Amino acid sequence: GYEIWDGEKLDIVAGDTSNIKIWVDYVEAHNQRDLEAIDRTNAADLEGKAANGVIINGAEAHAAFLKEWFATSNPSWKYSYAIANDVPQSDGTVHHWVTSSYRVTDTIDGKEVVADEFFDVRIENKKIKKIYVASRAVLAEEK
Repeated sequence: GYEIWDGEKLDIVAGDTSNIKIWVDYVEAHNQRDLEAIDRTNAADLEGKAANGVIINGAEAHAAFLKEWFATSNPSWKYSYAIANDVPQSDGTVHHWVTSSYRVTDTIDGKEVVADEFFDVRIENKKIKKIYVASRAVLAEEK
């Protein structure tokens, strides 16, 4: 396949599957509330964009966000799938991505909410650099 970024058409090719393990371990650290493991895996300039419009800039902001979220809710992630892909850049570098899906269960205003969430995650030097999240609510009859 390909992506178009800033008007440039870039190929998307099969990526290094070792990046999937980095991502899966990172999400599992969220399930375990292991903020130290999460922080060790975040790039200092992490950028996260959630489906609800929240934007996180930097590892410190991410840590503060997670600390608050974990204290006020009980999110959990159940793995569905992941694929690794690479996007060679015109300057010769390669962007490494993992695209994945998880069933996410959370408590919002005292009610359990379930969503299928899709993540595009850029990994650079074995660190999480970018996280983009799309989400679809799971209806009661689908659970």
